[in-house]
Amino acid sequence: MHFSEQLSVPASVSEAWDFIWQVQRVAVCLPGCVGVEEKVPQESYLAHFHDHVGPYKVHFDLDVRIRDVQPQKSIGLNASGKDMKLGVSQRVDLQVALREAGPENTVLDVKADVEVLGKVATLGQFVVKRKAAEVVRQFAQNIASELKPHVTGEQRA
Repeated sequence: MHFSEQLSVPASVSEAWDFIWQVQRVAVCLPGCVGVEEKVPQESYLAHFHDHVGPYKVHFDLDVRIRDVQPQKSIGLNASGKDMKLGVSQRVDLQVALREAGPENTVLDVKADVEVLGKVATLGQFVVKRKAAEVVRQFAQNIASELKPHVTGEQRA
């Protein structure tokens, strides 16, 4: 299943790029992510997910590998894992491209290919696709919210 989201964030390309490498902040943006362990800095991570898909509760440990890094332009990652209890496996290929849309505005193009196999897949393509699309959309919205400037007594000039 292929998904794409495009969002504009109120941050420079440099600020958005720095955010991408703050793994714990990015993890908070991922629906269902309950924690991330760094294996090799800026190369590999172990992400823990708890979520619901239809009537099923899933618990994934995803092995995440960073690939295709073009500083301040794009980053890709592969993630794969399995819920041993349900016998469900998941594979995700994610690509995020950054594009300047103004001095304090960046467009993020988020593209994801998701594959889900096993018991959850028996719910049907529609249910699984709807859930995956919801996760990608929420992830993009959460990133935009996380990058919004904090409101203080001062306004940006």
